[in-house]
Amino acid sequence: MIPLAFEADIRASAERVFSLLADLRDYDRWLPPSSSFRGTVKISDGPIAVGTTYIEPGPLGTRYGVVTDMVRPTRLAFEQPMTLKPRWTGAIGIKLSHTLTQNGPTVHLLRALELTPQGPIRWAMPIVVRMFRAENARMMRTLKAYAEANPG
Repeated sequence: MIPLAFEADIRASAERVFSLLADLRDYDRWLPPSSSFRGTVKISDGPIAVGTTYIEPGPLGTRYGVVTDMVRPTRLAFEQPMTLKPRWTGAIGIKLSHTLTQNGPTVHLLRALELTPQGPIRWAMPIVVRMFRAENARMMRTLKAYAEANPG
């Protein structure tokens, strides 16, 4: 298991940041596609809640996600194992959690990932980890900028 963590202090309420992270159907409003993130599709019907499923296709493979924890506005977690392309290269288990702590006018956001490679991809993980670091840093910068410019 490979742990990664990203942190940001955002001048917004925990409720606002939580809402942006939890609304899978509205990510395209604040998170533009990149070479690693192409969008969230096939989101299950109904309100976003524990058990909601979704798919995120990407250049390395497809993540099949599910919301695993949701305590508004302090905790939000997903499991999104990625089936790699081509399939023979293996898979990467991905657990993603967010912890939000309100500190006066700012919220501290901790985004933690656990990557669990399976199969031949284990040998390429230094490269994969660099890609995950870059994409998650971009996501955190974009979320912070959007939440601070659009507080509600």
